[in-house]
Amino acid sequence: MTKSHITRILICLAILSTQAHAKPTELFDGKSTAGWANPFDWGEVSVENGELVLTGSPKYFLVTERTYRDFDLELEINVPVGGNSGIQFRSHYRRNRLWGYQAEVDTSERKWAGGFYDEGRRGWLVPLKDQPERQSAFKNGEWNKYRIRAVGDHIQIWVNGIQTVDAHDAVTAEGHIALQHHGEKGMAYRFRNIRINEITRPVTLTHIAFGSCAKQDQPQPIWFSVVKQQPELFIMLGDNIYGDTEDMSVLAAKYGQLNAQPGFMTLRKNTPIYGVWDDHDYGVNDGGKEYPMRDESQQVFNDFFRIPEGANTRRRPGTYDSFIFGPTGKRIQLILLDTRYFRDALVPIPDDQKDTLTGRYIPTDDQNTTVLGDEQWAWLDEQLQMQAELRIIASSIQFIPSEHGWEMWANFPHERKRMLDLLAEHDHCPSIFISGDRHLAEISKQTIRAKNGDYPVYDITASSFNRPGSEQNKTEPNKYRIAGENYIQENYGSIQIKWRGSTPKLTMLVHGIDGSVVRKHVESFR
Repeated sequence: MTKSHITRILICLAILSTQAHAKPTELFDGKSTAGWANPFDWGEVSVENGELVLTGSPKYFLVTERTYRDFDLELEINVPVGGNSGIQFRSHYRRNRLWGYQAEVDTSERKWAGGFYDEGRRGWLVPLKDQPERQSAFKNGEWNKYRIRAVGDHIQIWVNGIQTVDAHDAVTAEGHIALQHHGEKGMAYRFRNIRINEITRPVTLTHIAFGSCAKQDQPQPIWFSVVKQQPELFIMLGDNIYGDTEDMSVLAAKYGQLNAQPGFMTLRKNTPIYGVWDDHDYGVNDGGKEYPMRDESQQVFNDFFRIPEGANTRRRPGTYDSFIFGPTGKRIQLILLDTRYFRDALVPIPDDQKDTLTGRYIPTDDQNTTVLGDEQWAWLDEQLQMQAELRIIASSIQFIPSEHGWEMWANFPHERKRMLDLLAEHDHCPSIFISGDRHLAEISKQTIRAKNGDYPVYDITASSFNRPGSEQNKTEPNKYRIAGENYIQENYGSIQIKWRGSTPKLTMLVHGIDGSVVRKHVESFR
C-alpha cells in the first residue's frame, strides 16, 4: 500500500469522523473548580456532592482554562424547569463577554434542547423546529446526558443518545469549553461527569487534484488517469454535468449518469470529493440569480455531493462552504465559492463591437451588481481571517484572466477588485484560485501590493474532462499567463505540496487525458 493511499484513507476517516477513542480526560475532578475560570464579574460557582453548581445573575459562563480543537465531549446537566443553559465549545472570551458555538439546553415548551447555536455572533445555526423526535430527546427535571463531537468543520450533538445535530461549520476551529448560567435568579444549574477525548488529526495534505466540464453522456476515460495519480482530495469545479433544464428529475438523472461512469465511481470510492457548480449543472447556460429553479437545483447538487442534513449548504441559499485540512503549521483552507446563485446579469457585447471582440460579454460599469452577493461576501471576509498556511479558492469561472469576452470575474471589475483588496488585507498565507468553465487549461499569476508587501495570486484553470476547446482558444490573449500557452485538449489540474516546516512549496500542474504533465509551474513561498 502506497503512502498516498494511506494518506487518503486517513483523510476519509477524518472527514467521516470515525477515529477510535482514547481514554477520556476528566475536566471536572468532582471536588474543586481546578481547570476552570469565571471571566465574569458576577456569578457563583460551587462544588456539591460531586457536582459543579452554577447560581447567580445575570447571564455568565464558567470556562475551561485551556482550549480544545477536535474532541468528543460528554457531560450530564440538570437544569430546573424554566431555566435555559448551554454548553459552549470552541468559544472565546474577554472580561464579561463570551462568544462561540453552543449546544442548547432549553426547558421551555419550544423544546429546542440539543440545537446548535452561535452565542454572541450569528445566532441559530441548527434550530430544532418541527423535528419531534429530536425535540423529545431532552427530559425536563432530570439529568440529561450531552455528547458533542467536533472534528474539523464537522459538528455533531447528541442528547440522551439521540442525535440532534449533524452539521458543518468552519467559522471556529479551536476554543474553550464553557458552561452557561442564563441568569435566572434562584435557579441552580448542575453539571457532572464532564469528560473529553481529544482527537488528533495529523493528516497533512500533499496532493490535490481538480477539474471541470464533464458531458455526462460521453466517455470519460480521464478519470482513470486521475485515479492512477492518487490525489488525497479531488475538487470538481463546475459543469460537472450538462443539465441545462428546469426539470429537476432530468437534472438528477444526468448526475446519475456521471455517477455511473466507471472511472468516476472508482475515484469516488477512494478519494474525498468536493465541488462547486457552474452554469450548466446549475441549470442554465451563463445563468445567474434569474434562474427560477436555483433553490431546487441546490438540493439536487447537495444530494449528489452527499451533503449531510444540517450542513451549511442545506441550511442557507447558495453552495458556498469552506473546510480546513491538516494540523497546525500545515493547514490548508479550501474555500468553495458560489458564482451563480447570487450573480447579477452579464452585459452582452454590443452589436457594433462583435467583429472586434471575442466572446459574448463586456465588463459592466454598474457598481451595484454582484458576483457573490452580500451574505457570501460577509462570510468570505470571515473565512479569510482564519489561520492557515495555504489557501485554495475554488471559483467556477476564471478569476485572474481579464482579456477575453467569456464569463470571468473581470466582467464585474469592482467585484474582482473587492476580492483582491480582501486578499491584500488577509495576506498571512498564499492564495491559489482553481477554476474551470473555459474548455482550456492555463496557469495565471497576478502580483498585488498587500499589507505585508508584494503578494502573488495564482489561478489554475483546468477544463475540460471530455470536451476539448476550439483552436481559436489557442490564440486567446492573457497577460497574466505563465507556464506556456494554454492547453485545449482534455485535461485536469493538480497541486503538489511539499512542506518545509510551515512553508509550502507548490508544484502547479496541468495533466493531459493520459495523466502526463503538459503545463507546470513551481513556486516556493517564504
